[in-house]
Amino acid sequence: MKNRRPFSSTEHHSGTRILAIILLLIAYGSLYPGNFSAPPAGSVQRFLTDFHWFTSLGDVLGNIALFFPLGMAGVIFRRSRASDRNGFIILFFLSFAYAFALQFAQIWLPSRSAALTDVMWNEVGTISGMGAAHLVETHFRKNKGKAMSFHYSSLLPLSILALWLLSQLMPLVPSLDWQKFKDALKPLFLDFSFSFPELLLQAAGMFAVASAILALNRPLALWLTGMLALTLLGKIVTVNLTLNASTVTGLLAGYAGCLVALRLGRARIIIETAFLALLIAWTIVGITPFSPGSGGSFNGIPFATMLQGSMEAAARGLSQSLFIYTSLLWLAQKLGIGHYKAVAGVVIWSFLIELMQMGLLGRVADITEPVLVLLVGFALHAIQNAETASSEPLAPAIPRKPGTEMSGEISAEAGYRRLLARTAAGIVIWVAIAWVITKSSLTPYNVRELVYEGHPFRSLLLLGLLLYWTLGFPVLILQWLMRGGRYLLAFVPLVLLHSLVAWLLVWAAVPTESIHDVVGSPVLGWPWEWELLGRFVALFSIWSVAATMGSLIGAGHFLENPGTALSGWALGACAIMPVAYHVVVREASTDNLVELMADNGSAGAFFLISLAMIILTFAGTKAGLAFVVRGKDIIRTAIWVLVAGVLSYLALYSGLEQVIIKYGQVFSAMQFLLSSDRAQLAGPGELLLRYAVVYFGMVIAIVTVQNPIWHWFTRLLPRPTRTRDIIPAENRSA
Repeated sequence: MKNRRPFSSTEHHSGTRILAIILLLIAYGSLYPGNFSAPPAGSVQRFLTDFHWFTSLGDVLGNIALFFPLGMAGVIFRRSRASDRNGFIILFFLSFAYAFALQFAQIWLPSRSAALTDVMWNEVGTISGMGAAHLVETHFRKNKGKAMSFHYSSLLPLSILALWLLSQLMPLVPSLDWQKFKDALKPLFLDFSFSFPELLLQAAGMFAVASAILALNRPLALWLTGMLALTLLGKIVTVNLTLNASTVTGLLAGYAGCLVALRLGRARIIIETAFLALLIAWTIVGITPFSPGSGGSFNGIPFATMLQGSMEAAARGLSQSLFIYTSLLWLAQKLGIGHYKAVAGVVIWSFLIELMQMGLLGRVADITEPVLVLLVGFALHAIQNAETASSEPLAPAIPRKPGTEMSGEISAEAGYRRLLARTAAGIVIWVAIAWVITKSSLTPYNVRELVYEGHPFRSLLLLGLLLYWTLGFPVLILQWLMRGGRYLLAFVPLVLLHSLVAWLLVWAAVPTESIHDVVGSPVLGWPWEWELLGRFVALFSIWSVAATMGSLIGAGHFLENPGTALSGWALGACAIMPVAYHVVVREASTDNLVELMADNGSAGAFFLISLAMIILTFAGTKAGLAFVVRGKDIIRTAIWVLVAGVLSYLALYSGLEQVIIKYGQVFSAMQFLLSSDRAQLAGPGELLLRYAVVYFGMVIAIVTVQNPIWHWFTRLLPRPTRTRDIIPAENRSA
């Protein structure tokens, strides 16, 4: 074929990222759980000589599905299209070498069974993926002498249709047994059962399928009828599948709803309904059956549950999750929601669903679902970048002046990558610092006890994430409040979200005894951890409200509408703080907090401690912006930080109890909090030194966390700020 359009560098980089992710996931799935040990004698020889064509149906399908995406991505994102035949041959042999290397490595994994036949089925998956991608690509090329290129805009809708069929018809093995046909229909006619979550999920799936068909510009009625018929017929003829009332009713309800919307000429209603119905159905399925219980657990190893059970069930569950997440993110962008906002929202929502599952009988919360959302979001972003690049005509490179920067979406994307890189690097640095701090005898004992002895690295990593979430999210709340209008009503839900995610990180990172020391032991008899969760949310919301206010004051001079944000904060604070005070102080189940507050937890002491938090965050935000805004007076900022340190100390001194008689000793609340242990209480001079270390450490932490966020907002997203105050005129883009 001639006159094919070559790939641009953007398309190539996007394809390289997707291929790298696919290769890493294949390696992870093949080498899980990674418990390498010396193999028995003769294992290598048996691996090379023992060959069986067929092991089990689930194993065969799993090995084919594992390499299918590699074949598709290798064809779609190949660098050069000058010689398809050579490219296919090279991809085949490279995938063969990779599959052989992974199977050979499984010899040293006692929990895995290395087999040459798996390599053969892996190659079947690669060839199948290559063939599918080639057929799709050929169908969407332009003819009549025009430049030929693959239409990336069609890739996502096609992926949604394919994932829908996989989730419905897995394991894709038909049967011609008449008895099997009758068995597939028995649940529908003889063993009637009805599940509302299943019905809602099937109906929402049909709306998502209809949205994908509309995006492909195909006749909706004809294609949707074909998808419905293929799904119903496939469930009858495919092994291990049946039809039930919930499935049939849901499919028909979704089908009828789409046709009605089409008849009324309201195609956008289909997209809106698909997004909302799919989000609601996913949530209901995630928490059904709703049977609260105690002893919840959290699995922090990605894909562990999928790799330990049935390959067929795992593949069906994976395809359903991929269908839901791909559809939600794609539909969100169709409705005008930005990609990063959509990914962040779905990730947070998946975390909340997993949090709910920890309190349900028979359910285990899993990190896999949020990881899947991130992977899907990454893939969608790479495909959209390739789509944008493929739609632009190739032109000779235009020389640019040294020092000039690109503007628009590319600059914003570069800034977002820089933000993620700085955040990741900062977390690593703070984990190392925290490890040193927890090993020091000078550190207060109650701080050293926060780290799990059996899993110190996991605990420190989660605490690093908690640090960034705790100190960074108030800036995002502030940016939301800057929009004004109905966004001001979002302050209370955002504070709740801030507290819930913090609880999830604390619950997974800190021993339960340490949580009890702060919020008290359960006394209300509620199931699972609901009482601890409620008390922690009330306590953490105090910080969230105070930190948002401190960030607002510290950045007020550079914000366009600080008064608007202040009104939203005041409205939410009036609703949150009285409830928090009542739960934390008046209805406390422990005196560990109340006895540290002056006047036995008076409202005045509560206000002064909250004021100290506001002043502390103000100092950190002020210092953080000093490294962002050009021309900022560093000396004046340093003075502000020093004055804020004195003011916060005075607020804490006045808000904390000065005389506590306990453990046969007399000490102040500040001594209790900052001394290394109860036997060695800090004197006045040492106490001031320890306070200074803690204060400046917190200021540095706030600067580290918030500086990249402020830099991203003020430089790359200047919409909510006064550009003339932050970016010099000579650097502003036209």
